[in-house]
Amino acid sequence: MGKKARKTLEAYVTAQLDELDNALPMLASPDHEAVHRSRVAIRRLRSVLACYRGLVPRLRRPLRRELRWLARSLGEARDQHVLAQRMRLSIDARASWEAPEALYRAVESLDSGAGRAAAELGRKKRCRRIVRNVRSALGSADRVKVRREALAYRMQGQWELIREELDGAGATSSEAVRNSALHEARKEVKRLRYAAEAVTETFGPDTAAIIQPAITFQRVLGEQHDAVVAGEWLAGLEGEPDVDSRDVRFLRDVEERRRIRAEEDFRLAALEYPIPAARRVLNFEPAAAEFAAETAITAGSAK
Repeated sequence: MGKKARKTLEAYVTAQLDELDNALPMLASPDHEAVHRSRVAIRRLRSVLACYRGLVPRLRRPLRRELRWLARSLGEARDQHVLAQRMRLSIDARASWEAPEALYRAVESLDSGAGRAAAELGRKKRCRRIVRNVRSALGSADRVKVRREALAYRMQGQWELIREELDGAGATSSEAVRNSALHEARKEVKRLRYAAEAVTETFGPDTAAIIQPAITFQRVLGEQHDAVVAGEWLAGLEGEPDVDSRDVRFLRDVEERRRIRAEEDFRLAALEYPIPAARRVLNFEPAAAEFAAETAITAGSAK
């Protein structure tokens, strides 16, 4: 099983690197799909490298920084485009505005900025060099035996991180702190989802019990975060030339209602479709004491 599980992880990582190789040259195209594909691939890649640390080769710190830069740059370009699309739909949905031209200009500026950022990334040799270096580093590293128990331990740890973030969000009365905690929880949920997807071949259909609720959590927490980001962007429009404050207030009220509704949807989803503990849903029986000690040593040495 150790060899099969390792090959499953390696195949998943290789697939993400292949996707990046295919999508990065297309970043300069008018279609933002290449940005989305690249961003998802790099999220999946980094999720597996982080969740299964010690079971997959660990990149050196400079290369990890480079990979983080690429992920952040793709994220910024994609987030601007998504926000522009969201605002455009909200403006289109209402016929009566005090100064619609000013709103559309602000949205167009946002979307143009997203396009320029994506095109600039597409022209950078740095991006493709990062992918090439990651592939080389992972391909030349020593292979280790990967056991099902070790995979379950790592996913369990990721699940516990999610619970910690959600507990923190529920324990605070500060809206800013709650928004930050929910955003971090969303990122941890994505990491667990992709980590589970990577080992579906190893654990079989049992991983669906993790993946399906994770997708629901990701969706509703994503809506909550998008509403927060949209509200902050709209707040920045206050006082801009030609922008009518009444239009901005209306749109901010819309996003506030969306945020509240998303948080309620999330509370309902957490009650009805909670993400189960990984060790339990994967029918993982705790291994002998020597395995627990071995795992602790591996995790410690990887820090």
